[in-house]
Amino acid sequence: MTHRHSLGDEVELSFGFFDQNAVGTYAVTRLLPSTLQGEPQYRIKDKDGRERVIGEGQIVLAGKAAQPARPPSGHNAITQMFNSLRDSK
Repeated sequence: MTHRHSLGDEVELSFGFFDQNAVGTYAVTRLLPSTLQGEPQYRIKDKDGRERVIGEGQIVLAGKAAQPARPPSGHNAITQMFNSLRDSK
């Protein structure tokens, strides 16, 4: 899989990122190899100098609405489990 973002791009963490202290704008400082699952990775740096390595599915271009990392699936195992419990009564 190829990288969607380039060196110098300003990115933000996508909606739902678990570390809420990390909210803000980052600059892409390095394109890293993809994970074993094929997800491109990046080294990003914020204005305070904090750096992190992050997967492509966890960032979006700054100012853009968060796009899902993959199209939504019609299959949701949790919903199916609750539906089967409801239907068994």
